[in-house]
Amino acid sequence: MKAKSFRNLTIMLLVALFAFSSAFSVNAAVIDNDDDLIATPYYTTISMHATYISISGITATCSTTLTSKVSTTLKIKMELQKKKSGVYETIETWSTSETGRSLGMDKKRNINILCDYRLKATYTAGSETVISYDYP
Repeated sequence: MKAKSFRNLTIMLLVALFAFSSAFSVNAAVIDNDDDLIATPYYTTISMHATYISISGITATCSTTLTSKVSTTLKIKMELQKKKSGVYETIETWSTSETGRSLGMDKKRNINILCDYRLKATYTAGSETVISYDYP
């Protein structure tokens, strides 16, 4: 009788051990799979920046907005870039700056509708700088 209960106890322990080891391996696989996580930069001065380009007919409309958490020197440099031989080259540059908490800029330019374009914006608030791109 003792041998039978020992065998049952051993089987129960093995089943429990197997059940727990499967749960741990599944959880470990889920926890270790962080390939989809994206690091988001943390800015101490820049609150928000937005870059936007749209094309209608032969006109490209370019817009940017920068806001900061505190009043400081704000600068925006917009570059309309045209793709030539696989590389983007700047064809028009606009800049603005002022002291405050928000700054924006809107510009238009005629373009060749057969070419590819993008808008590059460089934002500076105090000592922080960020570069952003937008495609039509």
